[in-house]
Amino acid sequence: MSSTEDMKAILEKLYAISPKLEKNFQQASEMLAEDAINDIDLAVAINQTVTESSVRVHNYKIDIVSMEFAGRTKNFYNIIDLAAGEVLHKELALFETAMAIVKKYIVNTISGVNELEQLDVEYANALYEVYMHKHNAKRSLNEDISLAKVDNANRRLFEAKSKILKRL
Repeated sequence: MSSTEDMKAILEKLYAISPKLEKNFQQASEMLAEDAINDIDLAVAINQTVTESSVRVHNYKIDIVSMEFAGRTKNFYNIIDLAAGEVLHKELALFETAMAIVKKYIVNTISGVNELEQLDVEYANALYEVYMHKHNAKRSLNEDISLAKVDNANRRLFEAKSKILKRL
C-alpha cells in the first residue's frame, strides 16, 4: 500500500468517527489553497515533494548532487524545469539560492536570478577559501596569516548567504 493510500485509509477512519472532522478538514484545505494564491511561501510549502535526492516544487525539481569541493564532499543543487525537461541552473552551492530562484520562476519574475547566481558564486568562492586557509593553518604554514584569511573569508561567506536569504 502506498503512503497516499495509507493516508486515505486513516482519514476515512477519522471521518467515520467524526463526520464533522471531514467538513472542517475540507474548509481548512480550501482556505489554504485560497491563501496560497497570494503567498508564494505557502504555495511552495503545500506543493513540494521532498525525497532523499531532490525537492520538487510545482514544475521544477531541485536535484541534490554530492561533489568533491576543496578536498571534501559537498552538496550542490541543480534546478530542472520538468515541463521543458531541461537543466536551468547547475551546481548552485546553497539550497537557499536554488529555492529563491525556483520561487522567482514560479511567480514569473525572472529579474534577480542572475544576481542570485552571482551571490551563490561569491558564497562558493568564500567557502573554498575558508576550507583552503583552514587546511593551511592546520599544516602550520603561516598559521596566523591563514587564520586571519579564514576570518575574512568567513565574513564574505556570511555576507553572501545573508544577501541570498534576504531574497528568499
